[in-house]
Amino acid sequence: MYKPVLSLDVSKGSSFAATYLSMHEPFKKPVSVPHTPQGLAILLDRLRDMEYLTDEKPKVILESTGNYSKPITNSLQEAGYSVIVLNPIQTYQQKRRSIRKVKTDQVDAKRIAEIFYLQKLDAQQPVNPEIAELRTLCRHYDSFINLYTETQLKFQSLLDLVFPCYTDVFSNLCGDSSLILLAAFPTPDDVLSATRDEILPFLKSKCQRKGWEDHIYSKLLAAARASLPYKVSQHSNVRVLREYISILLTQKGHLASFRDQIVAAAKEMPVYALLNTIPGVGGITAATILAEIEDPGKFRSDHQLTAYAGLDASVFQSGKFKAAKNKISKRGSGHLRRALVQAAMAGVRNIKKKPINPILHHYYSKKVSEGKPKMVALIATANKLLRIIYGMWRKNEAFRLD
Repeated sequence: MYKPVLSLDVSKGSSFAATYLSMHEPFKKPVSVPHTPQGLAILLDRLRDMEYLTDEKPKVILESTGNYSKPITNSLQEAGYSVIVLNPIQTYQQKRRSIRKVKTDQVDAKRIAEIFYLQKLDAQQPVNPEIAELRTLCRHYDSFINLYTETQLKFQSLLDLVFPCYTDVFSNLCGDSSLILLAAFPTPDDVLSATRDEILPFLKSKCQRKGWEDHIYSKLLAAARASLPYKVSQHSNVRVLREYISILLTQKGHLASFRDQIVAAAKEMPVYALLNTIPGVGGITAATILAEIEDPGKFRSDHQLTAYAGLDASVFQSGKFKAAKNKISKRGSGHLRRALVQAAMAGVRNIKKKPINPILHHYYSKKVSEGKPKMVALIATANKLLRIIYGMWRKNEAFRLD
């Protein structure tokens, strides 16, 4: 009985393709094809030839290789073929079954095909275009947040040399008011040599309470008098400090634009409003959870979804020994896991002596009272939140405190 498959060992710019009619019956000679329209045409010709010969539509199987495998996967799906995307762990396990240490493109393609014949695998569903757009925005937003954080750290490190006590002036060191003022008066000497009337125009703010400018001006003078700056190569340091300020202001503008675009895209999907009913889940977090899960119907149970988020506990057992302390697997979507932990962290906080999310706060407190370390309790709370989301989404019900 025929079970045709196209097995691809994907690398940057090209793939090594092997075709099989059944497990021990290769079809045509394996070939390396470039990731170009011409290379895609070669693959489609082989798929059509197999389909003509076996009267059965072949499947395609390949290992996930990040961005390298995405264009070829999408192109084959658009051509109407089911594509199975393997986790690299699956191919690694298949490789370990071999006694000999052999690593070639042809051998890798054969191993990928063997997995197809030996295991029951589900084809990857094409991503909803709107979800794909939202997921891309959310993931790039995460990357820009990381860049912004890195810039802040470098900026603060340099500020400790140029104006050591400036960090005491503003509660939000990288707020617009703080950055604009520091760009104009970057050293203690600049502040002390300026008049009050020269400095105050940089402290005008419609959002602050009356008298805020005078309060900040007093703190600025105190910081300038208390600072002992490093004056060696100060001119160069001030130049670089101002460049960091310019970069931070630009990055903040980009992040604000990203947030607006993400929220606007997420609002088009009804489940976004549902997720926003959960106390502690903000707009960006809700959009990330929505984009990463896409459809809870893909998961047969909340346990499967927990594994997808990498929040399931790893298991170590050998003979009669069974480990009592197991870390989470951290496999699956790191973006989803990070969003859930951030939401759990927000949910267990107190504001005016009241928890933001009483259900999550109670669960977190219970775990801590059982002797769990706070981080372990927080991860458990993120797991609890994911199970709540799974139930809400499947039933299309808003969050309830009872």
